[in-house]
Amino acid sequence: MFTTTDSLSEILSAPDMKKWLPFLFAEEFFNLFPKEVWEEPLRLSAFRGQTPWGSDLRGIAEQLVDTANLIVEIQTGKRQCLHLHDWKAWEPDEEGAEQTFLITPPATAKETEKEEAKRPALIICPGGAYEFVSFQNEGTPIQMVAEQKGYVTFMIRYRVAPRRYPDPQMDLLDSIRYVRENAAKYQVDPNRIGIVGFSAGGHLCASSAALADTLLPEGKPNAVALGYPVISFEKGVAHEGSVLALLGKDDEAMRRELSVENLITADYPPTFAWTCLDDDCVPPENTKRLEAKLKETGVMHECCYYPTGGHGCGLAYDHSAWRWSLEMFSFLEKYL
Repeated sequence: MFTTTDSLSEILSAPDMKKWLPFLFAEEFFNLFPKEVWEEPLRLSAFRGQTPWGSDLRGIAEQLVDTANLIVEIQTGKRQCLHLHDWKAWEPDEEGAEQTFLITPPATAKETEKEEAKRPALIICPGGAYEFVSFQNEGTPIQMVAEQKGYVTFMIRYRVAPRRYPDPQMDLLDSIRYVRENAAKYQVDPNRIGIVGFSAGGHLCASSAALADTLLPEGKPNAVALGYPVISFEKGVAHEGSVLALLGKDDEAMRRELSVENLITADYPPTFAWTCLDDDCVPPENTKRLEAKLKETGVMHECCYYPTGGHGCGLAYDHSAWRWSLEMFSFLEKYL
């Protein structure tokens, strides 16, 4: 397995690494490392460049190592990468295949294990404004923390623009159904399947939970967790990029229809949500509207607001929002 004592060149030269990385790691972040330090250990070269937001590259280096190790786990069978809907093994060089997949733990043959041994599952939905899927900060790091907490974790690369609603929602709902129908294979409790989404991935989770009874009842989650989520599609509150990417046009009727605060009813799953008050990308008003509707309908919920973290901060360990994962797992212990 890779560590930050390895160099960027060593990671990129690993078998098939360059083939897999474009689907799991934003390529532009490689260019933050000056070419002259590509042969140096990442823990050293991380101090030779800077992110667009003014920090050194230690966080990016750790994300790269985590992503490279995830790829190794897929290649060695520790995890599976399945194409959505037909659930066959997915490879990044498949020509003409839709670039969507579910990364799963390996299937196990222990289907006779006692029911009390079944564990809760989490399906992680990174954000990306319905234009891309940001695994490196909102996928792989969350997966690692969730697995340390005892959850069976899955990560989804759902359809994005130019694919429109309801394609992403159907991708998530069908993935929940797949996990539920194959619960014994993964040693999962079929009645304890949660979804975790960030930014536009938060809208994907929140809207899918609300629309499941109409779109695919077998895919309804048992709990929902959201990080700095897009909730409302109303002008002045919405993240316009996510709206236009999902809808393909400015449609007032669809804006109202897909604003999550207009979809929640009393049978909505228990929900945890958090946001940062200094988020200048997706206004915190989104989470406030969600909280108001959950309270109005009597849905079990908890919403947390942190002073700093901005948008897209992932685990947010260097911000006041760092407590969100502790709060989320505490909530899920009660309701999932």
